[in-house]
Amino acid sequence: MTAGQTNPPTIPSSPAPTSLRGLQTALTDPDPAALSRLQRPQPEDSSSAVLILLSDEPDPSVLFTVRARNLRHHSGQISFPGGHAEAYDDNLVDTALREAREEVGLDRAEVNILGTLPSAEIPVSHSVVAPVVGWWRPDNSLVASPSEVASIQRWPVSKLADPSHRVNAQLRPDSIIGPAWQFDDLFLWGFTGLLTDILLRLGGWEKPWHHDHVVPVPQRFRSDVFDPDAP
Repeated sequence: MTAGQTNPPTIPSSPAPTSLRGLQTALTDPDPAALSRLQRPQPEDSSSAVLILLSDEPDPSVLFTVRARNLRHHSGQISFPGGHAEAYDDNLVDTALREAREEVGLDRAEVNILGTLPSAEIPVSHSVVAPVVGWWRPDNSLVASPSEVASIQRWPVSKLADPSHRVNAQLRPDSIIGPAWQFDDLFLWGFTGLLTDILLRLGGWEKPWHHDHVVPVPQRFRSDVFDPDAP
């Protein structure tokens, strides 16, 4: 695999559903303002990839995982399926699809690639991640791998865009703040939160929310790596 390569492997593709065509168009030429908080690596060679997967429903749902507590890094945090590239991956799209298969049993043949976001560097770990965006027709086939995933979450765009769930999160009083979501006993933040914020903006789903509502990251979602941009 060539580092940084994101060209999709051969995957059966269908026209994007109406609900996702705006996002598909935006991914071809993303608004720089929406991407302004991504830390772009130099050079742009990615070592990891994540899959941002939306459903084909009128109110698309987005697939997240809650990471298993036994993991060494970012345990218990909410993330997109994904992980490090392997030498046998054809490219970083292949990496994202393989990791999704391993983590939640997603059949890669069911995934249609919409596009990619620019690779971004995660501070502290200096890992460079390529976000891959795709869609599927959801079914009941997903099964969490207990060694990696505590639970699978699918949240509709309307819920993610609801201002009542949106806050800014801060790890420490002297650290940067970033977009976050509060859902009952779950807390979405960090690099995954940043990508979710970008997704809503590019898809035209974002609603006005109170950016001045800043909350500390709950202890159970801080993990062992104190990194505000951890996936």
